[in-house]
Amino acid sequence: MTTMNWRTINIDLLDPESPANFSTATLSPAVSSVSTAEVQNLSSQIKQLLRGGDGEGALRGALENPPYGGDAAAKEIHLATVVEILQSIKQSEMSPILNRIYNSDGGIEALDVLMKYLCES
Repeated sequence: MTTMNWRTINIDLLDPESPANFSTATLSPAVSSVSTAEVQNLSSQIKQLLRGGDGEGALRGALENPPYGGDAAAKEIHLATVVEILQSIKQSEMSPILNRIYNSDGGIEALDVLMKYLCES
């Protein structure tokens, strides 16, 4: 009879719920690619809302359409747009706007995106 060294057995491979048996590809959502031209077009639409005095609509539009599938240039353009929107909103108007966004459909996700931009900039 041969002796087996039990210390060399990877017991995680025997457990069906182990991370070793779990595909990590399913953890990240599938995102469609976004071109820089599409982000520039969205940015110009958002800035038009901002020039029209609709800061909340501009912020909501920017936060609901982040360019996850875009290249670095597209993400920089969108970041600059979000920063421009935030700088144009008065401090006294910011809390009510954020409360309305939070209480709307998809508001929590939009504010999560806002936190990502605040941490990045």
